Amino acid sequence: MNWSEVLTKDPIYFNLGGSNNCHPKVGYENYISADINPPSEGWSVKQDLKKPIPLPDNSVTRILSEDFLEHIKAEEIKTLLVECFRLLKPGGMMRIGVPDYNNPKDYPYLKKGSDPRFPRHITLTNYKLMKKIIEESPFSRYEFYHYWDDGKFICKKIDYSFGVIKRTPDNDPRCRTTSLKQKIEVALKDFMYKLLRGFRVSEEDLLVRRGRRLHVTSLVVDLFKD
Repeated sequence: MNWSEVLTKDPIYFNLGGSNNCHPKVGYENYISADINPPSEGWSVKQDLKKPIPLPDNSVTRILSEDFLEHIKAEEIKTLLVECFRLLKPGGMMRIGVPDYNNPKDYPYLKKGSDPRFPRHITLTNYKLMKKIIEESPFSRYEFYHYWDDGKFICKKIDYSFGVIKRTPDNDPRCRTTSLKQKIEVALKDFMYKLLRGFRVSEEDLLVRRGRRLHVTSLVVDLFKD
């Protein structure tokens, strides 16, 4: 797909850094993936998202971005939000999902300032940082749905019809056990975890272990152009 073809779509929905998460994939109907390495199939367009997007102002209805912004610098996130605001029509929205490094199992990497598990994570995204970036953007109205703050998980109901976020307790299979065998394995591992720590373990510590509801969480926020 080229940019002339993109302009023929009405409405225009973008998935920034979306890889193969685009039309006609289930959950991404009518979404165009804008990616530096676009897939060979589906609705996609090649674009370096550190550069301006060649579309007119007020031409896009909805923008989705999951697991992309952590791969660019904080200053580049700010620049991209300005570009997204320019592209969105009045009444349009942008949904962002990024790793939440305030999750207790990930917080040690935030304190270190780097995450060797994922060396391509340039910005260790978290509530305080993302709120600051958004407040410095042209978006004056926004709502956070999922995020960790002061050791507590804040959770508001997400309407996924406005954009799928896969890395949430609602959708990520790592946050649940489906078979009796898995339930037994998780229970045994939790018991050993508590035993090795003299049973001085908080409920939050348990909830972020694999197979428990908060093992994988994203910071999820919607931005609105009024």
